[in-house]
Amino acid sequence: MKKISPPFLLFISTCFFSFVISASAQELSSSEKNTWKTALKTMERSDQLYRGKMIKQPELNTDSIWKLQSAIDSSNKQQFVDLTKQLGYPSLKRVGNETSMGLILHFTLENDFAELKDLFKVELDKGNMPPKHYAWWFDRCQRNMNKPIYFGQYTNEKFCGEQLKTFNQRRKEIGLEALEANPDCK
Repeated sequence: MKKISPPFLLFISTCFFSFVISASAQELSSSEKNTWKTALKTMERSDQLYRGKMIKQPELNTDSIWKLQSAIDSSNKQQFVDLTKQLGYPSLKRVGNETSMGLILHFTLENDFAELKDLFKVELDKGNMPPKHYAWWFDRCQRNMNKPIYFGQYTNEKFCGEQLKTFNQRRKEIGLEALEANPDCK
């Protein structure tokens, strides 16, 4: 039986390690960044189409206007999911645009959570989705489903004791900074 030399093993392990790193840290080409930027710009514009009109003209705030906005939101969500699956989550670091945060906060109903939680967790684990985006989205979903927030992110509350410790442990697990204790804690 022929022995494999240590330098060859080092070469093979280095190649494997490089492959694993490149597979998890998804870099985008200039063309892919432009695809995301164009899509995000279009989604952002349509996201505010009827919302903006309803703010400026409250008398327009009707079920039919909300149905139009809901159709846009559904289309935006599908395009966002498709592009995320294809190119990875569009963070500021990866795409140069922070619009994605505002958009994903519209995808927070129970069915959205069920559909997106695994995809967003994978993107978080790859380093494509910032921990802050994940925690904001996750906690807003929890609130919308009448469940307790998980990361202490989607609130203005200050926490103490065991609750603070629990939130900070969960935050640490996803790479998010610790919350400060409520100064009124005893």
